[in-house]
Amino acid sequence: MSFRRTAGTALVVACASMAACSAGGSSGSSGGGGVGGTTEATVSVDEREPNDGPTVAGAQDLGAFSGDETLTLRGTLAKGGNDGSKYTGDLDVFAFTLGQPGTLDVSVDWTDSADVDVAIYDGNIKVLASDGTANEPAKAALPSANGKYVLGVYSKDNPTAYTVTIRYAKAAGGGGGTGTCPTTPLLPATRVAGGCTMDAVTPTCAVADLRNGGSFEIDWTTNQTMCEGPHKLQITGDPPSEANSVTYSYSSSYSGNDARMTPNIGGFAKITAADIATVTSTSGIYYYRVGAFYGSATEARAFQVLK
Repeated sequence: MSFRRTAGTALVVACASMAACSAGGSSGSSGGGGVGGTTEATVSVDEREPNDGPTVAGAQDLGAFSGDETLTLRGTLAKGGNDGSKYTGDLDVFAFTLGQPGTLDVSVDWTDSADVDVAIYDGNIKVLASDGTANEPAKAALPSANGKYVLGVYSKDNPTAYTVTIRYAKAAGGGGGTGTCPTTPLLPATRVAGGCTMDAVTPTCAVADLRNGGSFEIDWTTNQTMCEGPHKLQITGDPPSEANSVTYSYSSSYSGNDARMTPNIGGFAKITAADIATVTSTSGIYYYRVGAFYGSATEARAFQVLK
């Protein structure tokens, strides 16, 4: 992110600890030591028939992922087929639960000449991520995942044996923190009388996967009110304090691809690990807040970081 880093106006108050700032705001998801703080487990599972979807009830239950884990699943699609509107071949469907927020990556390889597809569904069989291309391996991923999911493996044409690799990484960072993500804001939104209205858009407790050069987009809105620039984005760690934070200031004249700001619309900024390299967190929890020139500001909202 190329914005000018400034001392700026304080957007986030200093606290002795995350709990002191957001007591009672826990989502109830505890993350242990997180990436870098636990040893990843590797588990192998064989497909069991019948495991035909598309309902959750018909899926093979893979159980719950409670820590960083890679699961290797081996199975066979007895036949393939697609009538142009739906699959008509074997549908292998698997259900599992992620007990804590994190990232989910799925990859499918196969042995025979076939066109295999993969999809990740929520508990209501709504497609969240999929790969319907002819690429091998087929891949699908969720950068922010938590709860009940269903995985479907299909072949458009021919039968084949396959291997599914499911990798789950918890969002909590190292350092021995609990990784519990508070859903209550660290600070409420600031409304200035006669001024503009700013709100955070990026979901509370979203997962920022900044590994391997990844970026994470933070979004905000002015609700079509005129929030004059510069807009200042402040990111603080845990424990949250002015010393443990960075602030980026930018105006509507900025022309880079990593951010944009329009006074009467809002803006976005794509952050990387380098942008918050000086900010520390014992739990993997960070906060962001955006303020406008005359003092209006979004709430200080939590997000989780993998780096």
